[in-house]
Amino acid sequence: MLQSIGSFAQAFAQTTAPHAAATAETASATPQPPAELLFDIAGIPVTNTIFTAWIVIAILVLFAYFSTRNMTSIPSGAQNFWELIIELWVGVIEQTMGRRRGRRFMPLVVTAFLFILFSNWFGTLPIAYFPIRNPEGIEVPIFRSADSDLNVTAAMALMMIGLAEFFELRSLGLLGYLKGLFLPNPMRWLEIFTRPLSLSFRLFGNIFAGEVLLATMLTVAPYVMFVFIALELFVGLIQALIFSMLSLVFLSIATVHEDAHEEHGAHDSIESELAAATHGQPF
Repeated sequence: MLQSIGSFAQAFAQTTAPHAAATAETASATPQPPAELLFDIAGIPVTNTIFTAWIVIAILVLFAYFSTRNMTSIPSGAQNFWELIIELWVGVIEQTMGRRRGRRFMPLVVTAFLFILFSNWFGTLPIAYFPIRNPEGIEVPIFRSADSDLNVTAAMALMMIGLAEFFELRSLGLLGYLKGLFLPNPMRWLEIFTRPLSLSFRLFGNIFAGEVLLATMLTVAPYVMFVFIALELFVGLIQALIFSMLSLVFLSIATVHEDAHEEHGAHDSIESELAAATHGQPF
């Protein structure tokens, strides 16, 4: 009896072993939250997300340079692409914070939008699944969307919120800024910590979940991958818009006091001109 039970258990283990190995292989192919190491530069580790960010930056810089070095009054070719992007964002930003403030923050917001958009789309390309063997002897994908790394999204969110707080401090002054942390909203200080968390985790969560979905569908249903790739391209565009628009709103709120100062200054100048005119002095 014991021998028959032992032989049955051995046979069951041999039957389920291939399935367990396949499951483990599928699980290992699924992207993990920590970015994978590719190589070291002078002892500094370089992950596939940072490497992808460098590639995206190089592509954007070279594309912008070669497509705008011979600009003409009648745009054509790649110049149309850049003028379309600029015109769309000029309309959105000027409606949000006015012409003067909008032109000041437009390069920052549009650069963030383009970097996030191309990083998201780069992670959906088939080349992103090309594996290499890193110094640890582990096969890892050479490319991975930079926004699927929480370190990258957190750094961008901290930069945006830090700039917003800096411009608010410069606009209100030190005493006005410190007063705004407690009055009239005593929870104002909490926004400083929740805003970067919201920006970074929203972008990271959506992009990382999309990469997990694509990796899973590649093993389950590779013949319908184009449907999920199109979905992730759309999600990448939406997430880039959300991050850029929220950053724009935060910068607009931080500098809204500048408009009041300008209106007050303009009112004083008009009054001085009227006073000068009543005394017979030239404008």
